[in-house]
Amino acid sequence: MNQDQQLSLKIKYLKLKRVNGLNNKLRGELSRERITASNACLSIVNYVSTHKDYAIPEIWGYPSPGANHFRDGQRLRLRQAPGQVRGSGSDAACCTIM
Repeated sequence: MNQDQQLSLKIKYLKLKRVNGLNNKLRGELSRERITASNACLSIVNYVSTHKDYAIPEIWGYPSPGANHFRDGQRLRLRQAPGQVRGSGSDAACCTIM
């Protein structure tokens, strides 16, 4: 075999290797579970209608005292603006946005 034939075989081998890699990638994508867009939308609607989101109090209302599991036994650490007295009045549990 001369060098031209060896080079041609190497190029063909690299092309075959690339095609096999792409083929394996496509097989992996094909084996992935798929659902239709309408089923995905129904799943989202079902989740949103069954899980309360207190960020929208107009729809779900406000959480009852003690029902907020994010605040159980924890005090929020708030950033204090310079010159602001911490814990004064009713704004002790609120944030100041600057």
